[in-house]
Amino acid sequence: MGLTMQPDQAAFDEVAALGEDAAARAAAVDTSASFLLQAPAGSGKTTVLICRLLALLASVDEPEQVLAITFTRKAAAEMRQRVLQALRRAANGGDGGNIEAPYALAAWRHEQRRGWCLLQSPARLRIMTIDAFCMSLCAQ
Repeated sequence: MGLTMQPDQAAFDEVAALGEDAAARAAAVDTSASFLLQAPAGSGKTTVLICRLLALLASVDEPEQVLAITFTRKAAAEMRQRVLQALRRAANGGDGGNIEAPYALAAWRHEQRRGWCLLQSPARLRIMTIDAFCMSLCAQ
């Protein structure tokens, strides 16, 4: 009696979905293009956005050139905290197992060359709500 293996379509579909997810994440971090990020809760959207913010910080002249807008103060505070945590980890030798680590290290090195002192001056990070952004425009 021989044992035969039938291809498992679900396994193939899962591998394909993982490949599509990895490609979408790479596209989202590509700072040379705009992107729209849509995904269900708990899928890692904030992590992808943090990676993109760090990648952008690694390529600009001043941190104020990067603007991240979200709906709630809670979300803006979380994003700011996570960017600062990633920069702190990079400053302390990094966390190679963290998906944000290579972006944080690049941003930290650029920050050091430019003398931004973001860890001492986190207000230079423009991560805010839509309302706060509109208020800043009105104030100008």
